[in-house]
Amino acid sequence: MSEFPVAVSSCFEQVADDLAAKGWSVQSAVFPAELVAALGQACRQMWENDALTPAAIGQGSDLAVVPEIRGDYTRWLDDCSPQACQDAYLQCLEQLRVTLNRALFLGLDSFETHFALYPPGAGYSKHLDRFKNNPLRMVSVVAYLNQHWQPGDGGELRMHLKDGVVDIAPIGGTLVVFMSDRILHEVLEAHKERASLVGWFRRRPLNPLLR
Repeated sequence: MSEFPVAVSSCFEQVADDLAAKGWSVQSAVFPAELVAALGQACRQMWENDALTPAAIGQGSDLAVVPEIRGDYTRWLDDCSPQACQDAYLQCLEQLRVTLNRALFLGLDSFETHFALYPPGAGYSKHLDRFKNNPLRMVSVVAYLNQHWQPGDGGELRMHLKDGVVDIAPIGGTLVVFMSDRILHEVLEAHKERASLVGWFRRRPLNPLLR
């Protein structure tokens, strides 16, 4: 049994409804404060210990670190030392995966996620989460780990939609879910350290050589 209170999984049906209707969903206070604090501490400790690496853009031989486009520092959860808070988070996301598959028949098979920290002055230019030559990423998931975020701290997730833009403050406990191939988005410049977990539900490749 997890040492952390259970996340508010009752909102997952609403996430599924939102994805079906508009392709994105924002749910506040999904994760209990104790879990947000533990995950945020783990992310910031890695940052202080130089255990996060500059995030790159592109694929394969085109992979490059370009801080003017993407300024966050990341570490995949698979590369982190096991912690109870990480297990609790992954258990919650497994519930979300099951809910989305049951409601939307997406065939989501696996989940990959990394910690992401934006230092002051960093952001991420407008982009889609799915690569053109790799259709496996289906659903993007962002969980915010900033307990004391205030107006003016920056770092909003800006989604570019048909009807205009929507800005989402990176307040701790908030969950953002959207279709990876449909929602153009960016991270506005952060004015203080901004921590999150960013991940993707993936479907199983039809071709086993495609990863």
